[in-house]
Amino acid sequence: MTYTLVAGTALGFDLARLPGGARAAAVLRTALACRPEDLDRIAAQHPGDGIRAGWAELLAQRPEDGRMAGTVGRAVEALLRGDRGDARVLGRLEAALLGDQRGLDRLVRHELLDWTWLGGASLAVQDPAASLAADVLVDAATAGYRETALDPAVRRAMAVPLLRSGVPLRDRTAPVGPEPLDRALATLASADAATRRRWRTVTDERRAHTAAWAPAVHRATWALSVTERLRLALDAQLAAVAAFHDAGLTPRDAAYGVWNAASGAVVALTAIDLIDTADAETLLAGWTAVYGPPHLA
Repeated sequence: MTYTLVAGTALGFDLARLPGGARAAAVLRTALACRPEDLDRIAAQHPGDGIRAGWAELLAQRPEDGRMAGTVGRAVEALLRGDRGDARVLGRLEAALLGDQRGLDRLVRHELLDWTWLGGASLAVQDPAASLAADVLVDAATAGYRETALDPAVRRAMAVPLLRSGVPLRDRTAPVGPEPLDRALATLASADAATRRRWRTVTDERRAHTAAWAPAVHRATWALSVTERLRLALDAQLAAVAAFHDAGLTPRDAAYGVWNAASGAVVALTAIDLIDTADAETLLAGWTAVYGPPHLA
């Protein structure tokens, strides 16, 4: 699949399972918030095409893991049966990604920086400074996204141009905005061992009752789209990735349903004034079982 503003929960699902996912999320949050003057500062730190070509060559030597095609359906069937014996299939669910590095690049250039394109349709070209800034942002995001494929020195080098720009990095300390969302994210990030066990127990108990989750997310996302809140919604999902990592939740937790439960609550809180009670209850069910009803005021 292609990473898009509409599919924030899916992007979050991938980043929640990657060791450098929270770092990639911080870069994407930064790209979401960039203004023209920020892009100029970032573009000024472009490392040059030759250096970037060297990084691309290193990454090409470590092909990405295969996509999830066919894995999700088989793994979900096994989980619904309560069968954890198929370690190979379930292991793939923990590691295989829905998207890839190319999709991450496209997300930054064409979705997060969509306002920097000039012209229309097939004739559109990106503003030159924005194109250079996009290179820098993509490199920094890729350093986290492909962390396991890169030596530490290379990862740092790919992130340095963005850091040198002086544009504030929107990491875990940067609020999303709406107070109920920020409060919920702080609650998630502060999970202790008992809370992590509770998340796992609740997810297992509710596994056979999650058919309504995807339709509820779809309806909420449509409502966010028509009210022009998709950028806010993606920012909230990316902030949730950092909170998920801070909580000590693992790639296995994400793969086995904890991410969907937490992410669904974030969707609900982003669209709480736009969705009906049934969808809100569906999306908040896991959260409510772990923490009790969220405070909406």
